Amino acid sequence: MDDSRISIFSFIGAALTLVVISLGAWVRLTDAGLGCPDWPGCYGLLTTPDTVDELAKAKENYPNASIDVGKAWREMLHRYVAGILGLYVFFITYISIKYSKQNYILPVSISILIVIQAIMGMLTVTMLVKPTVVTTHLFFGMLTATLLFINGLKYSGLNLLQDKLPVYAISAIVLTWILLVIQILLGGWTSTNYASLACTDFPKCLDQWYPKEMVFDKAFNIFNLPDINYEGGFLAYGAKVAVHYIHRVTALVLSISFLLTLVIIFKLKNHAFLKKIISFSLVFFVLQIILGISNVIYSLPLNIAVWHTMNAAILLALLSGALYYSLISFRKLS
Repeated sequence: MDDSRISIFSFIGAALTLVVISLGAWVRLTDAGLGCPDWPGCYGLLTTPDTVDELAKAKENYPNASIDVGKAWREMLHRYVAGILGLYVFFITYISIKYSKQNYILPVSISILIVIQAIMGMLTVTMLVKPTVVTTHLFFGMLTATLLFINGLKYSGLNLLQDKLPVYAISAIVLTWILLVIQILLGGWTSTNYASLACTDFPKCLDQWYPKEMVFDKAFNIFNLPDINYEGGFLAYGAKVAVHYIHRVTALVLSISFLLTLVIIFKLKNHAFLKKIISFSLVFFVLQIILGISNVIYSLPLNIAVWHTMNAAILLALLSGALYYSLISFRKLS
């Protein structure tokens, strides 16, 4: 098996991860994150309680649980596909070590990350969808897709860099990437705290450019959160408005940074690969803005909200590809 096969398997893995991310968003947005109160099974079963006897036993073992078979199936479907992804990542790591002469630190790192993801999935349930845990779980899922995409580039055999990239261009890419990561984390925080519809108009929020209803106290507390069930949200309305509003402001800052980076890169004489991947990023960046606005205007329709999450993962992977290119160039400059 040659490196090109490993590259193809890695890109397929990135696509499979997007499916898992989409399923996770679907589960979260339909309030099915606690469809199974235990882990890794569901009410002590490998599937879901469907028969009369299974439902009776589930009720006996979990008397405080409100059994919803539909939610349970959504949650278990997500777990099944995530499990398949985990095995697939281990397979990629195995063939990378066995058949390639390249450094295999990255594929090993992805396997470690997938184990961490499994633990985060467990904590999501056992800690009753605590926003800090769910946001971290979501971001690590996107990071998994990103690293698989980078692994695909690494083993592709493409000559990514012919010329040195100017330091100012590298700096612009790094800044935009950092802002994107912050924006994704804020988006996860907004979603997991049920603050997506705290503002129902656009471009203003509550018909104000700076809403007086905002309360920043406890809006961004990520540690020492109370041990309660977070399904449905726990933040006060003013805190939700603050979270939503900051997510919008950061989106504006990111948009400015992205456009400046776009101009800088397309003014370069060479670097065809970088220009190509940034062009793809532009398409998904514009789409992400449209999806974000649509979430507000149309009151968070499920299909658009799920697409918004998946699109963010694609955007992170593409911009990370540009960052990977920049890091190669930085080593060439050194």
